[in-house]
Amino acid sequence: MRYVSIAVLLASAVASASSPLRRVPAADQSSRSAPEQSRSVAAADAARLVGTYCAGCHNGTMRSPSRALLDTFDTTTIAASRDTWARAYRQVQAGTMPPVGAARPDRPAAEALLTFIESGLGADAPLGTDASSRQIAERLAALLWNSEPDAVLLDEARRDRLTSAAVLEQQIQRMLADDRAEAFVSRFFFPWLGVDKLANAEPDPAYFPDFEASLRDAMATETTMFIRSQLRENRDPLELWSADYTFLNEALARHYGIAGVTGTQFRRVSLAAPERRGLLGQGSILMITSRHPQGKGNGYTSPAARAVWVRLRFLGSSPPNPMPGAMPVKPELPITPQTRALPAEPCIHCHQNFFPLGYALENFDPIGRWRTSDQMGPVDASASLVDGTPANGVVQLREALLQYPDAFRRSMTEKLLAYASGAPVATSPLTTDRLVRARQVLRTAQPVRWSTLIAAVVRAQPRSGD
Repeated sequence: MRYVSIAVLLASAVASASSPLRRVPAADQSSRSAPEQSRSVAAADAARLVGTYCAGCHNGTMRSPSRALLDTFDTTTIAASRDTWARAYRQVQAGTMPPVGAARPDRPAAEALLTFIESGLGADAPLGTDASSRQIAERLAALLWNSEPDAVLLDEARRDRLTSAAVLEQQIQRMLADDRAEAFVSRFFFPWLGVDKLANAEPDPAYFPDFEASLRDAMATETTMFIRSQLRENRDPLELWSADYTFLNEALARHYGIAGVTGTQFRRVSLAAPERRGLLGQGSILMITSRHPQGKGNGYTSPAARAVWVRLRFLGSSPPNPMPGAMPVKPELPITPQTRALPAEPCIHCHQNFFPLGYALENFDPIGRWRTSDQMGPVDASASLVDGTPANGVVQLREALLQYPDAFRRSMTEKLLAYASGAPVATSPLTTDRLVRARQVLRTAQPVRWSTLIAAVVRAQPRSGD
């Protein structure tokens, strides 16, 4: 894994609480302004946190289990090593480093380090918001409707009212309630979540005789209507993961084991049981993160695929690099029990840093049905996050992930910035410039709601890194 050792260093440094952090001597402080003193103390704390245990691993020669050369870190050269520090930032913010079993910094210490890295990357600079009303109108129409501004939006632009936050957010909410916002769902959300690949999932009828193409279409409809409702109601984006309702027709409700829904018409349904809440309980997500070998043979759940999906879509943290010559598994048998039984070296010591995100979803079968057993016996959905937080099953997994809200908001905002710039959503890389821009946008979009977030994106002048 490329970034494991930075986590070990961070954790070990904090664990060494008996050694006080070096402070700037009082004689030096007296000649400095308060901001200078604060920066000096922050720099000393960051250097202590990262540097004390750095030489043993980040020495320019040590490699990860995947044979990648480990980064070296110097807190005095963040601006000169932006990509290296951006990777470290994402890992620390997502809680994916330090690795499993290592001592960890407490949240205040981790947050202080993140703030220091942000400053070094330039993310604490104000977001430029000098776009004209006409520019805002054009960007907004393209972003939400994939079209030109309508008469109402053009009128507001002519009156130069779209630079007003209140007017702009009012227009965004109007546009999100319009049917033309379907383009925003299909062009941004579906590629970002991977739901645009749902049509490729073709379960073999020999193994899934009750599955029909209409059920797959119903899953796409559920996700579309759910996202549209979140946008119309101007929710906090975090509620994509926690909302206690969804949209079902009779066929999909029966597939989920939910009673009381009849007919072909989709309607809003409250979810009394927490297992189906949010995106993690929706069939579209569960199918695209399973394996259906071209409609032939038994489909199977993939803890790796589901874990990578959660890491990238929620935490915004890249998984470890694959191990060369990884041990094969038998796709005709459930994958999870096989991966749990792999040898500790080199397999489990790497897998335990992300596979459990997929293990926690094992109660959902390859077509999104709830199950308590498979052909090898009772389902084992026990898991924990890298930080040790229990994630035994989907309910605990969701609760554990929601302890890292800033990671999700930053991750999603990075993808929204990519979409706004015209970059491909699914394949656009995690760049340092986009991370910096996302942090600037999020500080502007307070409180974070879809309208404030979109307003900050369209008001900001685009940069090449976006």
